[in-house]
Amino acid sequence: MSPASYPDRPESPSRAAGLLRATGGLLSSPRVRPVWTIGVLLFGLFAGFRAGLLIASRSALHSVPAGEIALCLLNGLRFDARVIACALLPMAVALALAPGAMLGRRGFRLGVTIYAVVLFVAAIGGEIVGTAFFLHFGSRFNWIAIDHFGRFRELAMHIWHTYPVLLFALFLVFCLWAMNRAFRKLLWQTDAPQETRRSRVVVVVVVAVAIAWACWGSLELHPLRQREAYFTQNNVVIQCTLNNVYTIVAAIRSRVDEGENEKEMYNFPPGREAREVARGMLVQPDDRLVHVPGNPLWRRTVTNKPRLDYNVVIIIMEGMSCAPVGALGNSPTYTPNLDALCQKGTFFNRMYAVGPRTSRGMIGILCGHPDLGGAPVLKRPGSQGNFLTLPGIFRRRGYRTMFIYGGDPEFDNMRGFFGANGMRTFISEQQMTSELPPTNWGMPDEIIFDKAHETFTRMGDEKFFAAILTVSNHEPYYVPPGRVEMLPEDDADDRNRRLNAYRYSDWALGEFFRKAGQAEYFKRTIFVLVADHGHHMDRERILDVPGYRVPCLIYAPGIVPARHIPTVASQADIAPTVLALLGGQFEHCFLGRNLLAVQPGDGFALLHQDNRLGFVRGQRALVLPPGAAPRLFVTDLNDMRPVTSADRVNGEVRRMRREMLSYYLLAWQLYRNGTYKDMLSGAAAAN
Repeated sequence: MSPASYPDRPESPSRAAGLLRATGGLLSSPRVRPVWTIGVLLFGLFAGFRAGLLIASRSALHSVPAGEIALCLLNGLRFDARVIACALLPMAVALALAPGAMLGRRGFRLGVTIYAVVLFVAAIGGEIVGTAFFLHFGSRFNWIAIDHFGRFRELAMHIWHTYPVLLFALFLVFCLWAMNRAFRKLLWQTDAPQETRRSRVVVVVVVAVAIAWACWGSLELHPLRQREAYFTQNNVVIQCTLNNVYTIVAAIRSRVDEGENEKEMYNFPPGREAREVARGMLVQPDDRLVHVPGNPLWRRTVTNKPRLDYNVVIIIMEGMSCAPVGALGNSPTYTPNLDALCQKGTFFNRMYAVGPRTSRGMIGILCGHPDLGGAPVLKRPGSQGNFLTLPGIFRRRGYRTMFIYGGDPEFDNMRGFFGANGMRTFISEQQMTSELPPTNWGMPDEIIFDKAHETFTRMGDEKFFAAILTVSNHEPYYVPPGRVEMLPEDDADDRNRRLNAYRYSDWALGEFFRKAGQAEYFKRTIFVLVADHGHHMDRERILDVPGYRVPCLIYAPGIVPARHIPTVASQADIAPTVLALLGGQFEHCFLGRNLLAVQPGDGFALLHQDNRLGFVRGQRALVLPPGAAPRLFVTDLNDMRPVTSADRVNGEVRRMRREMLSYYLLAWQLYRNGTYKDMLSGAAAAN
C-alpha cells in the first residue's frame, strides 16, 4: 500500500513539531525565561546543598534504606518548590503585567536582573549559613536561630571567632559581581516579544497556574505541611528533606502566634476532658483543690509538718548532662565532684529536661511549667509580671531572692522576666572582678561560684533564695590554665574541648562546696543541683529521649537523706518538691508534683523540641512528631528502641498520647488565659 493510504502519518510529526515550537516559544519568551531560569538554578542550588548535607552526615545514615534517601531528595524538591515559587512571585507578576514595549527597555531588564542576582546570592549565603547551622545543631533553621539573633553581641563574637567571616563576605561580593554579569546574558536572549493578545494571555495563565501550584505545594485542600518530611525514623533524613527558608518561616509563624499553629499539628482532646486527665496526673493526696476561676489546678498542699525557713540555692548547671556525667550511669566519668555529691544527697537519676535550651529549662526548674511551642516563655509578653515562679513564692515569704550569673542577664529576657516575677537582686558579670578573661557568654564558673559564696556569707542570718546559672560548659569551652588535667585538643574535633569544659565546670563546683561546707550558711541551706538541658544529643533520633536526661540532686547534709530515686521525673517537679521539703502548707498551680510522694512507677515527664513532643512513663517513651503518627519506644538510661505494633501496644499509645496532650494543652491554656500566676501575690504567705 502506498504512503498516501495513511493520511494521518505525515500529520503526527507536524503536530509534535508544533508542540515543541510552542513550548520553545513559551520558554524563550522574555515574560517566562527569567522565571524558569532562576527557578531551575535555585532548584539545583538547594538540591546540591541537600546532597552535600547527606554526604556530610553519612555516618548517621548507615541504617537508612536507599529508598528513604531517594524520598528525601524527591520530597525535598516539593519543599524547595514552595520556597522558590514564593520568592519568584514578585518577578513573575512584574513580567506578566509589563506592557510589551517595556520588556525591551534597559531599565526594566536591569531591575529584574538585580532582583534575580540578589535573590540567588541570598540563597547561596543562606545555604552556606544553614549548612553551618545544620552541622552544629543537627537541624534546619528553627527557633534556635531566632533566639540567637536576640543575643547579638554574644552571637557576633562567637561567629567572628569561629568562622571565616571576612572570607565569606568577600565570597558573597564576588558572587554578586559574577552573577550580575552572567544573568544579564542568561536571562535576556531575545528582543522584546512580538506577541498577540492571545499569546500573552496564554503565557500569563501558564505562569500563574505553575506559580500558584508551587506556592501551595500540594494537590490536596491543605498546603504542603511539615509532616510530609516525617516518613522515616531518622531525624537527619527528615531535616535534610526540609528547606531552610520553609523552616525559619514556620518558626517565625509559631513565634508570632505563640504556638497557635500547634492546634493544626496535634489532635488535642476536648478541653474538659484534658482538664480532668491533667488534674488526675498532678493532684496528690496532700493536695486540696481550691476553686479559682480559669485555673483548675490551683491547690493547697498540706505537708502536715512545721514549716522550716531554710535557705534554698538552685544551681542550674549549663550542659552538665549526658555521657560525660558518671552519676547518670556513664563511664568513664568526667564529673567526679558531682558524682561524689550525688552519693551524699537525694539524687534523681531519671529526671528529664523540659526543653533543649537554657531559656526553656529555666521555666521548668524555676516555674514548674513545661516548655511550649513558639517563643520561650521567658520572652512571651503574656508572662511578664504575670507568672507563677519559685522566687516569687519565696519573696512573698520574706526571703531575699537573687539571681547570680556570670554573663549578661538581659539576654533571653532573664532579668525582665524574673525581675517582674519575684527576683529581687541580679548579680552579673558587671559585679564580678577577676584577672581571668570573660568568654562570649560570661565569666568562668569559678568566678561565679566565688561571687555566690561571698554573697551568701554576707547574708548573715537573713534567709535567702538564690538561682545560680553557670556558663563554662558552653562554647567556646574556655578552661583557665592550671585547674584540671587537660585532654589534648584537636582543632578538627571539639570533643576533647567539650570534655575539658566538663572537667573544669565540675572542678569549680567541687571548689564551691569545699568552701561552702566551712561557712555558717551551709548548715541551713538546701542546695538543688540540676542541668539545664541535654548536651550534644543523638541527632539521628526524631527526639532523643535519653539525651534529655539530666542529673538532679537535692543536697543538704543533716536535712535531706542520701538516697537514689529512680522515679521518672521532670524539671517541672522541682518547685513543688522543694516547697514540700520545707514543710507547712502552700498554694500553687505548678505543673509538677512533690517527687518524694510519687510512687516509683507513677512518674512522668513531658519533653518538647521544635514542635516535637515526647512523653516518658516507666520504660516507655512516646514521641509525637508534628502532624504525624506517634511512635512508641522502650527507653532506659541511655537506650531507645522502637516497639513493634500490637493491639496491647496500640492501647498503650492511646493512653500515653491522651495524657501527654491533656497535660500539654492545660499548660498552654493556663498561659494563654493568663491564669498561671500567683493568686496569693500581695497576701500573707500561708502557714
